[in-house]
Amino acid sequence: MEDRNQIWGPYLAIKQQEKSTAGLHYKVKDNRVSPYLELQADDLYGNRYDKGYSKLDVNPYIRFFSVFDSLLTPDDLGYEEFNQALSDIFLHYLADMDLKLGMCKQDFYLGFLVKDIEEGAFGGIGWLGEFTWMEKYEVAKWLLCFYQTGDSAYCLSGAAKKLLPSCEIVIREGEEFVFYMREPQNVHTEKRLFFLIQMFLPFSFAYVVHWTETYGVIGYEETMQLGSFVLA
Repeated sequence: MEDRNQIWGPYLAIKQQEKSTAGLHYKVKDNRVSPYLELQADDLYGNRYDKGYSKLDVNPYIRFFSVFDSLLTPDDLGYEEFNQALSDIFLHYLADMDLKLGMCKQDFYLGFLVKDIEEGAFGGIGWLGEFTWMEKYEVAKWLLCFYQTGDSAYCLSGAAKKLLPSCEIVIREGEEFVFYMREPQNVHTEKRLFFLIQMFLPFSFAYVVHWTETYGVIGYEETMQLGSFVLA
């Protein structure tokens, strides 16, 4: 993160990688060596959190002086282990609160939708393992767009463009979706595609999926590139 005074930076990075935030431990011991605040570091956290997200040295005086002033005394009172554990809990809570304070109404809606998706409210729960947390968030964006516009074709096309770059969609005669997959058929991509179909495709619409070699469709120039289609 560029701004080292935002405690939610490492916290958000861990959530985006679908790791447990319990693996991040905030340490404050090394940041209270001086009783003179003007000699403290200028950053809330100075060291880069490692790949394992194990420890992050935090100087809580930068933003949270009123919270930690009475807890982190310069004297050794024999409560070091307790103070460290309590500080870690406080900083996790403050990071979570920091993160939520930066959210708008739409972010809350998307959070609820992601939770519903993960709990199987929309079906296809067996296919969710093919999506990362950020990809589920992307699905939720298009699902919210569908609720707002009612345009399932647009939302399906938008979601597929973001999550399946090799997929091209053509609507044949206004009632059949044709999915052109510019890659060999494989289980991973197939599950992702069928999840999106289940989420957005109206029940009344038929669909067909073509892998690797696809058909050229008159009137759709993107399907008529030489070497990219077969004649039928």
